[in-house]
Amino acid sequence: MPIEGPVRVLVVDDHVGIRKGIISLIDAERPSMHSVGAAATAEEAIAQTRELQPHVVVLDVNLDGEDGLALIPALQRAAPCQIVVLTSLADPHVAAHARHLGARACLQKTAPATELLASILAACRVCDVPVAAAPTNTGVALSYVNGTNNP
Repeated sequence: MPIEGPVRVLVVDDHVGIRKGIISLIDAERPSMHSVGAAATAEEAIAQTRELQPHVVVLDVNLDGEDGLALIPALQRAAPCQIVVLTSLADPHVAAHARHLGARACLQKTAPATELLASILAACRVCDVPVAAAPTNTGVALSYVNGTNNP
C-alpha cells in the first residue's frame, strides 16, 4: 500500500553548508518532498532515522572520518527507508560498494541538483511513495553552497 503524503527525506552530511544546501533544495520541492531532519554524525543519523522514519536518507560517504557506507544496514534496520549516497569521491568502487550494501543510488556532490532530486524520487518509487511531480528546482541551493552559478 502506498505511503500517503510528501516524500520525507533525512539529510546526513558532516558539513553544515552542504546539509543546509541539500535541505533547501529538497524543501523547494514542496509539496512533493520535504526534509524531516539533518544529522552530522553516524550516531545522530541512526537516532533521527529511528525517530523520524524518513522515506529516503541522503547519506554522505565520509562523516568526519566515520564510514557513512557502513551505516546503510543500520539505517535500514532503524526505518524502512531507501538510501541515496552523495559523495565527493570519484572512485567507482565506492558506488558499487554503496549499491551492494543497499543504496538505491550513488551520486557525486558535483552532479546537477536535478539528478539528486530525481534519484530521491526514483528511490521512492521502489518504496511505493506516490510521486506527484518531477523536480522543479534547478539547483540554486547547491550552486550557492559550492560557489558556482551552475545547477
